[in-house]
Amino acid sequence: MQLDIWLELGYIWEEATDEFNGYLDREFRRLENFIVHRMWEQSILPAMMLATEQFTAVALQQAMAIGMFFDAENQLAAQRMLQEIQAELHKKYQPSESMCVFGSVTKSLAASERHGELTAFVLSQRSIDRQFGQADTAGMYGHELDHDMRIRQFKKVFCNEYDRSSALAAVCDDEVDWANDDFGADERLRMNKDVDYFNLIDGSNNLKIDFTNVEILSEDDDIYNQDEEHILAMASNLFAHDSFARIPPKIIENRPDHDLTPAQTAFMDMRAIVAKRSVAENSFYAIAGLKTEAPQIPNDDGFDPASSRQYMAAVLEDLGVPTDEALATLGENPSYYAQMEILTKKIYQNPQFYTDLYDKPANVERKAVAMQAIKLMQKFDMLKSFLRNEASVSILLELSVSEFQREIEDQIASLGLHDND
Repeated sequence: MQLDIWLELGYIWEEATDEFNGYLDREFRRLENFIVHRMWEQSILPAMMLATEQFTAVALQQAMAIGMFFDAENQLAAQRMLQEIQAELHKKYQPSESMCVFGSVTKSLAASERHGELTAFVLSQRSIDRQFGQADTAGMYGHELDHDMRIRQFKKVFCNEYDRSSALAAVCDDEVDWANDDFGADERLRMNKDVDYFNLIDGSNNLKIDFTNVEILSEDDDIYNQDEEHILAMASNLFAHDSFARIPPKIIENRPDHDLTPAQTAFMDMRAIVAKRSVAENSFYAIAGLKTEAPQIPNDDGFDPASSRQYMAAVLEDLGVPTDEALATLGENPSYYAQMEILTKKIYQNPQFYTDLYDKPANVERKAVAMQAIKLMQKFDMLKSFLRNEASVSILLELSVSEFQREIEDQIASLGLHDND
């Protein structure tokens, strides 16, 4: 009995154990199913996939944002570099108004200088031709007629009856009488222009001289450029006032195998004197050339594109000079001397020039270069003046030496010494 009970209890225990184990298996499978299928596959895995996708998207967005930051940094750096280059170019290559003054005022400087050199050459050649009595010159018929024509010109144009305590009243023509109503202010200004160096040259910045024009007289037989007549008359009075007598060509013809004849020797001496005299004349003609007005360029519009007169007048107006006075001072076509007066002096008298130096460094350097160029031009003009001075001193020295040379030759001749001895 007892055994049956234990057997039955053992069977029940085994059955309960089997049921419990089955229950555990079912619970573990249900838990496994819950964890694997419901929690993992249906909840956690989709959530992690979504999270991973979101993390990936966010990471890509962050990488894109970082890339955009890099792109923005590069773009801003490039824009800054372009702006710096643009600012540098603006600083270097934008000329100022004051810088343009140099270019505008020097517009006709070269043409004026070349025209002045031509004038000096023509005056020098005319003087040589006059002294040698070349054709179509004042001395072609000899010095007597040259004197006569110059005296007539003086009486008609340059004579002033009040000179020498009115002693010239009996010499001057009736046409230059101050009481003559037709004798105007222009005619009075021409008085003594043949001898008044200060009034003609030193006191003027411009001389109306143009030996390239074709028409000399106007319809009323008036001379277009009266300063040409003035400068020629003054040159004739200053140099070779008494010109040489004309030597007949026959007596100075070359004779082969013969020594120089006395006439040929005299002619050679005359040429030597003219050559020495031309050195002294060169300074006078060079100064006249510097003050010769610039050449005129015909233009249908009436505006001379090669003239800097209007720009130089603006410089004088900035200094307070009235427009009419500025234009009258400069003349119709300013000479090389007048232009250099503006470039080397008047520009720097304006305080605006110094305030304009507070400018871009490149423009300040450009102004310095322009001023250096003007300085070189001025120094070259001084060099040419020094060379003319040296030439004049050399001629004076040669003349002094020639006197001693003649004395020595006379002493040698008095001793009876010859080259063969």
